[in-house]
Amino acid sequence: MEFSRNQEGRGPNALGADYLWWWIDSHTGECFGMLVQAKRLKRSGKGWRVDVTHREGKQLGDLLRTAEHLEVPAVYAVYTGGLVFREPLACRHGAQAGPDPKPEPEPDEECLACRRMAISMVTAYQLNMGWYDPEMTADLVLSESVPVEDLVDPAVPSPAVWDLNLRELTNPQLRDFLLKPQGGAREIARRIFRLVADHRRGAFSAASAELLPVPGAPIFPDVPEDRGHFPGPYYRHVLQGLRSSPPNYVEALRRPPTVDELWDSSPNSDGDIGRIVVAGGTPAGRRPPPELQDTNIAGVVLITL
Repeated sequence: MEFSRNQEGRGPNALGADYLWWWIDSHTGECFGMLVQAKRLKRSGKGWRVDVTHREGKQLGDLLRTAEHLEVPAVYAVYTGGLVFREPLACRHGAQAGPDPKPEPEPDEECLACRRMAISMVTAYQLNMGWYDPEMTADLVLSESVPVEDLVDPAVPSPAVWDLNLRELTNPQLRDFLLKPQGGAREIARRIFRLVADHRRGAFSAASAELLPVPGAPIFPDVPEDRGHFPGPYYRHVLQGLRSSPPNYVEALRRPPTVDELWDSSPNSDGDIGRIVVAGGTPAGRRPPPELQDTNIAGVVLITL
């Protein structure tokens, strides 16, 4: 269920998001969560726009604050349309096409990346500095995002993440996480982290590997506090969503509701979870767990890997 206009950005408890996603590894119990805001690529004359300026940036600020409250990264899911809509755009994936790719071919059915980018994921940290310019935001989405399908496709290459703090890392498990392909929820977190780390390399500020604790049930309890030009330390922002076990409210949503928990799942019930969508299961309505009651969360998606 999508958030109402009041919940997304106009009410006193606005949070600026559409969905709370949790990717759950059925083999290890590890999981990765993200707070997701949906946006759309639009034509503007001869150019393109992705507008995140809603309420002069308040929606973006609400998204980031709620993500920190829920201890997950803030992410945008941008609908870029199909190949017909994007026909005027040059393909940006030529480097993946082979040893001698054609320069800037038009998007077509031969480019898997062009076909997959209909829904592209980009982090709020990447968009934070240029949020006021929809054309700049569109260019960043088109050049720095990852198709949602690529998050879970093991056939997609997963090269090393060359983060600025890599040389200073003392945790061998964290180094392996960055340098070697992972699996399940860890690989999804790694592919989201890569977006932020690649963006960080373009910032003109010194790296900092001073350690900062990560809340919740983190797989990596201490990470570099480096924040670059982001709103906060980017290691913690992304990796707080990668947990050794799901939060209590996720476990509560995964089990069948009791008779007392069932409720009328009206789309106008502000502050309650309208529908819980579990991959492979049946949507059901219930009262929200206590951890979500103050966040106005109305849409939670659980994906079992």
